[in-house]
Amino acid sequence: MEIKIHARNIDSRLKIALYAMTEFAMARLVPSKRLRNNVSINIHLKHHDEGGEAMLSEDANKYRPRDFKVIIDHHQAEIDNYDRTRTDTEWGHEILKTLAHELVHVKQYVMGELTYRTHGMVWKKVTYAPDNIIDYFETPFEIEAYGREKGLLVAFLVRWSEIEEEMGLNV
Repeated sequence: MEIKIHARNIDSRLKIALYAMTEFAMARLVPSKRLRNNVSINIHLKHHDEGGEAMLSEDANKYRPRDFKVIIDHHQAEIDNYDRTRTDTEWGHEILKTLAHELVHVKQYVMGELTYRTHGMVWKKVTYAPDNIIDYFETPFEIEAYGREKGLLVAFLVRWSEIEEEMGLNV
């Protein structure tokens, strides 16, 4: 798997965590190592209308996608749902949780469960074109992504503690 991180002024520990989370989550989500080895993910930390988005790269094959762009708005992660400023650790965890959510969508594309068409998103051969945000959160692909994001984050944080110790980052 090819992973590229595009971010300015981001702590090197967070960049390492982004790489590690991507490897960790994809290994859990896509069981086939052969399939994972053919996936390319470009992660961009930048302003975005939503907190995050996973999409096919411009030149990706839309019928058998293997090249993806994931955008995470790290600025939106600074404030929680109650309008409080997150601590640095909470901010980092929110970014990793958002990444986990978007990687579930990458898995859905790679496994052929989810496809994008001009008339809407197609999940397991059923088209979803929600009219409002409430209907959007009820789509099966979002239910899966929200359902798995926290579990992936918690499991990764256990592994991250081990990685920090191995690399001598827990100073």
